[in-house]
Amino acid sequence: MDVTADTPPRRGPLARLLAGYGRLTLFLIPIGIATNFIGGQIASLLKLPMHLDSIGTILVGALCGGLPGALVGLLSNLINAITAPPLLPYALVSILLGLAAGLFSRIGALRTAGKAALTVIPFGLIGGGVGSLITIVVFGGLGSSGVSIIIGALHALGLDLKLAVFVSTLPTDFLDKALTVAVVVLILRRIPTRILVKVPLGPLYLHRPRRRATLTVPHDDLALEL
Repeated sequence: MDVTADTPPRRGPLARLLAGYGRLTLFLIPIGIATNFIGGQIASLLKLPMHLDSIGTILVGALCGGLPGALVGLLSNLINAITAPPLLPYALVSILLGLAAGLFSRIGALRTAGKAALTVIPFGLIGGGVGSLITIVVFGGLGSSGVSIIIGALHALGLDLKLAVFVSTLPTDFLDKALTVAVVVLILRRIPTRILVKVPLGPLYLHRPRRRATLTVPHDDLALEL
């Protein structure tokens, strides 16, 4: 008796890991990776004092959950590490950003601009704090980014090397995450309902605040609030 027809096809580890997230989530993962790459290129071309390479990570984490967001961050780092191997250790930062985005989304912290602004602090601490620790532990305090020039200058002026790493990295990362969160919130507000209902955390963004319109009745002083 041939039982192969009744045997379900074997799925790879990644497919099993993302089982239950839906096809749209799988589709959004490469879009998130591309968004990270585009944001990073824009920041590089404009010589901005920030990275902008985690927009896709936080966006996918907010829409689909921490695991897909972390996967976007990890894969983005692995791809960038092909041409810049020193970036590989910082994959941990990207993974934590994706996980944090999923958590903040679940508790409604990214639904409004006011609440989202508060997430800049933990996002900045993850990016700047954990990133600084990686720079210190893996690279001895001097990484391969442009910030290393500032670190070296501060250290030459007598500042402790570890402190110089944090002083150089944290302000830049807070600025980076502030702009990143702002972009993510703008995108979340403009995603169509038909898309939101198809991703795991999308329904959290269905009930968006609307402006109240005032209808003035002709030839009357009465105004009706809709």
